[in-house]
Amino acid sequence: MTERPPVLPETPPASQASDLLSDLLGSMHLAGMVLFRAAFREPWAVLTPGSAQLARVLPFRTEHIIPFHVIATGSCRLALPGREPVWLREGDAVLLPYGDSHRLEGLEETAPVQVGQLLPCQPWKDMPQVEHGGGGAVTHIICGFLQCDELLFRPILRHLPTLLHVSPDATPADHWLGSTIRHTAAEASRTTPGSRGMLPRLTELMFVEILRKHMQDLSDDENGWFAACRDPVTGSALKLLHDAPLQDWSVERLARAVGVSRTVLAERFRHYLDQPPMQYLAHWRLQLAAQQLKTGDQPLKTIADRVGYESEAAFSRAFKRHFGLPPGSWRLRQGTR
Repeated sequence: MTERPPVLPETPPASQASDLLSDLLGSMHLAGMVLFRAAFREPWAVLTPGSAQLARVLPFRTEHIIPFHVIATGSCRLALPGREPVWLREGDAVLLPYGDSHRLEGLEETAPVQVGQLLPCQPWKDMPQVEHGGGGAVTHIICGFLQCDELLFRPILRHLPTLLHVSPDATPADHWLGSTIRHTAAEASRTTPGSRGMLPRLTELMFVEILRKHMQDLSDDENGWFAACRDPVTGSALKLLHDAPLQDWSVERLARAVGVSRTVLAERFRHYLDQPPMQYLAHWRLQLAAQQLKTGDQPLKTIADRVGYESEAAFSRAFKRHFGLPPGSWRLRQGTR
């Protein structure tokens, strides 16, 4: 990586990075789901499998799963392989962007139980209420997941940590997030009409707010997609590319639209994203093409035209370099999953 480029005198509008994040999340077919409510009494410990295995026990068709937990009351620990346990308190929320296997446990040591063994047999008419453990202090947890299109989520996913842990209300700026988490926990605990309809929207809103907080809390020396969004140059350029990915962009045209030289634009992209602007755009267009291959039956020539390739052959070569298979073969493989 190059050294951090000098900060330009201009600063991006406060909403620019959030707007780009919201736009990209809006294109990802994001869907939130509260899976079950849990009352765990000391001593207790449960194991949650990785997302691929978890998807097989869920009563929903899923693509990429991001598990989350909200601590409604009480406290507990979350442990990931190879990491120190994280202490979770009432009002905290955690997201696991890569869906890693993890363990939730109380203070007292005890043998863990697979979470699948605690869930009732499907189909579920109502949201399950899981009770487990001994006769000690109780911790209430709301457990669920967010589902999104992995292809379109990839630009964000590759720059996220394995665990996102938020403790709202630590600062005045966290008030909105804290309110959203508390509202989610309260709605999940109710059985009143309309609660189940509100929960998906609340979990999606919580997800967006947690990602926004992650972006805002980055230090000045960070790089990656979220840091790029905050930078006045790369943030403006990314917004333009994602707003109009099929426009006939060039480095010169993009730099002129942002108001910097081609050299400055290239340096910023290299620093934050480790690739030139046009390579980022080419990869994003291929992600869009893959999404169309996966969800539709349009001819390859039509998709090639839609994502800016002059010929089907050029599109096939670029697609194979990026995904390891020609587009036709890749599409067939998706149908077998």
